[in-house]
Parts: sequence; C-alpha cells; structure tokens
Amino acid sequence: MKNLAQGVWDMFRTVLKAWRNALLLLLIASVVAGCAGQKQYRDGMASMDEGRVEDGLAQLEQASKADPGNMSYRASLTRSREQAVNRLLASANSERAAGHPEAAKADYERILKISPENSTARDGIAALEMENRHATQVEDAHNLFKKGEVDAALALVKSILVENPRNSQALLLQRQIEDQSDREQMATPLLKTRFKKPITLQFRDANVKMVFEALSRTSGINVLLDKDVKPDLKTSIFVKDVSVEDAIDLILMQSQLEKKIINDNTVFIYANTSAKLKEYQDLKIRSFHLTNAEPKEMLNMIKTLLKTKDIFIHEKTNSLVMRDTPEAIRLAEKMIADQDIAEPEVMLEVEVLEITRSRLTEIGIKYPSQIGFTALGKAVAAATPTLAELRQLNSASIVTSPALNVTLNALMQDSDTNLLASPRIRARNREKAKIMIGDRVPVITNAVTPVSTGSPVITGSVQYLDIGLKLEVEPEVHLDNDVSIKVGLEVSSIVKEVQNAQSGTLSYQVGTRNTSTVLRLKDGETQILAGLINDEDRNTANKVPGLGQLPILGHLFGSQRDDGRKTEIILSITPRIVGNNRIPSAREVEYWSGTESNLRSDPLTLRPLGTAVPNSSAIPSAVAPASFVPQPVVPSPAVAPTTAAPTSSAPTSSAPTPFSWLGPNKAKVGDRISVALNTQALQGANSVGFLVGFDPAVLKAADVVEGDFLKKGNSPSNFTKTIDQAGGQILIGLAGMPPDSAGGSVATLVFEVTSATPQSPVMVSRISGTGAGGEPLILVAPAPHFIAVSQ
Repeated sequence: MKNLAQGVWDMFRTVLKAWRNALLLLLIASVVAGCAGQKQYRDGMASMDEGRVEDGLAQLEQASKADPGNMSYRASLTRSREQAVNRLLASANSERAAGHPEAAKADYERILKISPENSTARDGIAALEMENRHATQVEDAHNLFKKGEVDAALALVKSILVENPRNSQALLLQRQIEDQSDREQMATPLLKTRFKKPITLQFRDANVKMVFEALSRTSGINVLLDKDVKPDLKTSIFVKDVSVEDAIDLILMQSQLEKKIINDNTVFIYANTSAKLKEYQDLKIRSFHLTNAEPKEMLNMIKTLLKTKDIFIHEKTNSLVMRDTPEAIRLAEKMIADQDIAEPEVMLEVEVLEITRSRLTEIGIKYPSQIGFTALGKAVAAATPTLAELRQLNSASIVTSPALNVTLNALMQDSDTNLLASPRIRARNREKAKIMIGDRVPVITNAVTPVSTGSPVITGSVQYLDIGLKLEVEPEVHLDNDVSIKVGLEVSSIVKEVQNAQSGTLSYQVGTRNTSTVLRLKDGETQILAGLINDEDRNTANKVPGLGQLPILGHLFGSQRDDGRKTEIILSITPRIVGNNRIPSAREVEYWSGTESNLRSDPLTLRPLGTAVPNSSAIPSAVAPASFVPQPVVPSPAVAPTTAAPTSSAPTSSAPTPFSWLGPNKAKVGDRISVALNTQALQGANSVGFLVGFDPAVLKAADVVEGDFLKKGNSPSNFTKTIDQAGGQILIGLAGMPPDSAGGSVATLVFEVTSATPQSPVMVSRISGTGAGGEPLILVAPAPHFIAVSQ
C-alpha cells in the first residue's frame, strides 16, 4: 500500500515537472515574440510616417502575426491600411480630374496591391479604360463634324453619352452640333449675295408672270407662283441699277402680292390676302426671360404696338412667350431690350443732428408764501369758542404751520447736448425707404362697459406710438445723374405724461417737429436742411409783497428763476448713385416698324448698289478673249416683254461709226498707260453713254479724264464717270453736247498694267444716245483696242 502511494506521488511529480517546463518554454517564446513584434511595429509606423506605405503596412502585418494577441497592432494595421487607401483614392481622383490618366492608373494599382478586394480601385481602372476609348471616339466625332457629316457625328456622340452621360467633351460636342442645327433651322432663308447686284428693268403694262419669267431667266432665281395668282395681273416698272431683291419687292408691292423665300435662290409668290398669309406665312415662337421689367407691362406694350394675339405670361419664371412672324419677333426683341433694363439704386448718406442749449439761473431768498396760525387749549377743543376764551389766548398758545423757513437760492446751470444719428440707406429708383430711430411707447386704453348686475366690465387695448426720429425718402434718378429726393422728416419726444384719474390710463403729450420737401441733387452733392428751432425762455419770480418790489433792496426779499432752452435740428443728406444709369443709343429708341398692315424691321427702300452690268451678248465672241467674261444684266425692254425695244448693243449695219480708240498696242507689267476714246462730229446728239469693258486681272483702272469734246461748246455740259474695278467696267456719260461739234476726245482712260497676257482688249460693250428731242440714236461701238502685255 505504501509502495503504491509512493508510485502515484512520483508520477504526479513527473507530470507537474513536465507542465512547468512547458509553461516556462511558452513564456520564453511569448517574450521573444513580443520583442520581435514590438520592433516590427515601431519600424512599420516609422515607414508609414516617411511615406513608404507598402513597406510600412508589410511590417505592421508581420508585427500583428508575430503577436496575434496584441489588439493594438491589429488596430494600427487596419487604421493605417484604410488611411493609405483613402489618400491614394483622393490622389487618383485628382489626377483623373486633371487629365492625367497614367498617374491615376498607377494610384489605383497601388491600392489593389494594398487591398486586392477594393472595388473602387477596380471601377476606377475600368472607368479610365472607358474614358480612353471615349476620347478616341470623341476625336473621330470631331473629324466627322468638320467634314460636314453631322448625323454620323451626332450618332457617335450619343453612343458615348449612353455609357457616360457626364462626359464633358462629348457633351460639348453635342452642344456644338445641336447649336449649328438650331441655327440652320431657325435662320430665315435669304437670297444669295449675287442676287443683290444691280439690275435695270423697263416694263410697261406687262404681265406679272412674264416679268417674273424674264427676271428668273436673267438672274438665275427660281420663281414659283401660287395657283391663285391672277393670270391677267399686269405691272409697270422702270427702275435702274437696283438689286434683284428690291426689284421683286417693288413688283410685289404694286401687285398686292407677297413672297416667301424657300432657299437661297428660290422665291414663292402668292397673293397678299389674310387666307394666304395664314396658309403660307411662317410663324416663330420666342420666349423672353425678363430680368427687370414687369411681364404684364411688356405684354400690354407688345399687344398695343405689334397687335400680337398669341402671347402668354409665365409669372413663375418672369417670362413672356409669343408666337408671331419673324419680323414681329425681331421688333419685340428691340422693344424688350430697350425696356428691360436695371433700375439704378441710390445710397443715401444721412446725418441728423439735434443741438440743445439750456441755461438755468435761480438767485435770491425764497420766503414762505403763506403762514397758518393754530390756537391751543380750550379754544381749540370748543366747537364754538366764546369771546372770554379767545381773550385768554396769548403767544404761548398759538403755533404756526408750516414751520417758518427761509431758503437762499444761488443756482446757475448751462448745458449743451448734441444728438447725432448717421444712418446709411440704399433705395431703389422710385421706391420709398424709411428710417426709424427711437422707441415704440405703449398707450393703454381701457373701455368700461356697464353691466346691469355686478361690476362693470373693463376692456383694455394697447396701441404703440413711435417716438424719436422718423425719416422717409423716395429717390428718382434722372438720365443726367441728378437725383430727385422726396424727404419727410419727423422728430418727436414725450413732453409729459397725462394720467386719467378715474380709469388710471396713462397717455402722453408728444412734441413734434417735421418737414417735407423735394430736393434735386447731383450725384455726391450734399444738402443741409436746418432751421427747425424750438426756443423757450421762461422767467419766474417769488417776492414778498411790498418789500420785494423795492428798487434795490427788493432783491433781498425775493427769488428770481430764469430758464432758457433752445433746440435746433439739422439734416444733412448726400445721394450716391449705385449702378449705371444707361442712356440708350439712337438705334435702340428709334427704329422702323413697317406699315400698319405689314410689320418690317427695315423700310422698303432702294439701296444704291452701283451700275447694272452689261449683257455678255453685246460683246462679239470673235474678239472677246476667254479670260474676260463680262457679268450678265437684265435686258431693258422699252415696252411690254412681248415686244422688246432694240438695244444699243445690236446696231444696224447702216449706222455710222463715229468713235475710235487711240493708245499703245504694247505694254509691260508695271507700266501706266493711257487709252483715249475719240469721236468725230456728232450731229443732233444731246447725250451719249458708254459702258467700257476691260480685263480686271490685267488692267487696273486708275482714272478717267474728261476730254476736250464737251469743252468746245458754249452750252452747259455734263461729264460723269463710274469705275467698277471688280467687274471690269467703266461707265462714261456725256450730256449737253455742243450742237455743231467738230469732234475730239471724249475721255482718256488711265490704266496700270498688273499682269502679262498676249492680248487684252479695251472695248465699248454698250453704247446708247439720244437726240435733241429725246429720240433714240443708233450708234455703233468702235472695234476693240488690243494691248499685248509682257513681263
């Protein structure tokens, strides 16, 4: 039994020793691991502070693994990883916004190394790849837009915006494409510039359709006529050197027709009736977002002046929406631009000064004003004292009341008081502004309602009375920067309190001084209003009767009180204009508006455009070089288009040729040459007109000098010249020629040679003349004069 116990004890000691050794080893390992983890933790935090994020996080993670039970290591690792990821995300977003995709991608990749499961970084890399692809597509869309392939460019842009609706480059390009499309849709069709060149028309009682047909063939404009245009409508027009558009307007005006421009070379003509206008006249819708003007006032103005019926006010957006013709819309734009202007404001610098001066003097001896005597003893006790009792009174039994006392007054008091208020107030033009500086004094009023049984019912009400300084101003700014100000000033104070003894209510006696005036001051000018003076002088004397009235000794038997008070209020006001008081220009306040029935932003006038260009058929094709192509003109029939008058460019073969050229046949580039147009005797001619053509690419017309032909006669003459270098034409006119002329020089043409050519002609492309009685003359132009130009 003893041996068994000994064996058990030995086994227990062996197990206990093994546990002790194991525990000791575990303790040693923990101490060693803790030391290693602490070192790694310190190194990791130091690396984080130095900006070596990846190394610092790796060391913190090793420290956490070395000492898994240390929660501070794990917390530091989690916190440092989160801070590093947030900083890198902020940096990546900044680089991405700045247009540096490579730097942003590098930051996102660093985040994925630190936190492989970070979805924000993965989405960022995907967004960068999409933006790179979109940038290429935007560039392709730009190229398509520049080439004029608008639809393809817009489709590509929309595909980009489907994936990224916030792509700024795609949105900008879409806006540019839509703006161009809007401009093309909203632009009013206009005729081409070449249809504004001068033409000459001469028709008498001609059919309108035939006139438009001739005009179309000559100018190249497509003219479409409505089916309801009367076939027998006729017109007469004799105009010279007017534009094609003005000629059409003149024909339409006298024929009660109207036009609609379809495109830059097509005009649709229809009858000017209300039914046709409703059918063909295009209308626009325009929204006017007002800034300063009142929509109702603008509505009344547009309805009154433009007779617009379709107009609507949207009060929430302070806007007007109108539907009318383009001409009415343009006129409404001008009217609203003139009226929708900001009202100026005025900063009023106000100073209110109240000056109070008072002087109080009280000097002398104040005696009692009354003495009462009271008897003591039996006489007092008896209600009806007897004479015997009154005889017993003496000085010891009589007392006085009040106690006799004499006061010596020697008082002199001076006081000066200045009360200053200096407010600044900003007021809109023609708007009132108020300033109140003072107190609101309550005035309680009780109303007593009698009741048949019981006590009366008392009902009280409170009203407030403004006491102090009240200033009311209303400025009006004029165009010359003068400011008219309506000023109302009131200064009030409580003089005394008045209490009702029966009801116990309290009221006040208020002293007030006020003024109301209208000033007109310049910007920055100061005006002072003064003279609101209250002057009080009160004298009070208490004297002993008789003795106090002695000439000199009387001062010993009385007291004199002098109280003087003087108050003056001074108002200083200075206006300063805030904002520009815009003076509208002449074109903003006065512009054309058409007639009573037709609105037009421009008047129907004939604008001078130069001289009509001759018909190319007037120049013989055998002599006209290929480089010299005169511009076409409208033929000028003298009667109806069915019977055209013979033109001067097609003379009869029997007509004489009284004109000739005189000038050099050769020239060099840079030379200045003169070519003279001479004539023989012109019998019976009163006026002659020449249209001389030349090649503007070879010759530059420097001047046209009058010859001696007109100077030989004694009658008044006239010489005119017009040079059209761009068209290669010179118009020469002679009027008032001598009746018996022996011939001479008509004009000398001075040219500067600019380029070389084998043959450059100078020719009379058209000639016309009239006799003394106004009859037409048949004249033949001279043969062209050729000049060979070399370098």
